[in-house]
Amino acid sequence: MKLLAPNLYKVILTNKAMRTSSRNLYIIKGNGRSLMIDTSWKVPECLNEMEHVLKELSIDYRDLDIFVTHNHADHSGYISLFIERGARAFMNPVEISECSDRYHRLYEDNTMRRSYTRECGVTKELAPDAWQEINTGADQLARENNISFHFPFTPIAPGDTLSCGGYDFEIVPLYGHTAGQCGLVERKKKLFFCADQVILGLTPIVITSGKDQHLLAEYFASLKALAADYAGYRFLPGHYGEFTEIREETCRIIDEYETRCTQLRLALAESRHPMTLLELDQALYVQRMQTYRYSYLFSYLNTWPKLFSCLDWLAETGSITRTEKDGVLFWSLR
Repeated sequence: MKLLAPNLYKVILTNKAMRTSSRNLYIIKGNGRSLMIDTSWKVPECLNEMEHVLKELSIDYRDLDIFVTHNHADHSGYISLFIERGARAFMNPVEISECSDRYHRLYEDNTMRRSYTRECGVTKELAPDAWQEINTGADQLARENNISFHFPFTPIAPGDTLSCGGYDFEIVPLYGHTAGQCGLVERKKKLFFCADQVILGLTPIVITSGKDQHLLAEYFASLKALAADYAGYRFLPGHYGEFTEIREETCRIIDEYETRCTQLRLALAESRHPMTLLELDQALYVQRMQTYRYSYLFSYLNTWPKLFSCLDWLAETGSITRTEKDGVLFWSLR
């Protein structure tokens, strides 16, 4: 546990079973109630660490408020348990709306998962090897899933405020990574808890899980607003290190997404027929996609939405066209 500022603590949580980055847990110790920003994956080592920190800070669950930036497994895994112990949760209800909930059900609902993979071109007729391996993995994921995205919470919205430990926060929208992600800004102290919207040195995933969600367009608009309005702020993200160079980071992320969009357009230009998302993924990541294994399934559920975001944006801006046949989406240059 590290003290970042008066009453503000940071704890790094790690899920050793996953090849993903560590999570930054932030806790603000108040005189009455205290504030935790998100929780973690639903794994024992993270729970043990959070329990230890709360005990060390003498924070009772009945005096704990949890601000849920967005409803992803690495942020909301233990919300339900902490609520059972007496904590209160606050979240933007857009995070359980249809556009966001569709992604959640990729983990919880095997029928939804099969429908999504079909949209991406994983069918027995078009890609029998991928269909067999990925559906086998989907069945295993359904059996082993311990993720629940449903818990009682107090609805919040951009513009609402939260105060704790000498900090007065305003809730701000951070759309794109999800449909309803929100952050906390302390304008007097120039602190910004930016969740997964901007991560130092990485390109966050824009979770598009279906057609016409327009999330990449919203993400670009959000990044440009951050660069214009929050110069000089101290940004505390959900993963990796803090930073102040918001303009450099947002420009880097936009450039990387635009590069990916260019790669997709080039792949479509080289093709003599409309392509599925799976075929485009193969074209862009040939080495990774040579073998379809269950160990890659979690990666697919995260990387495909990123490509889906780019394709959706390219179609929205008129660069490519989308057609649908038997539940499969095909993409081609206009």
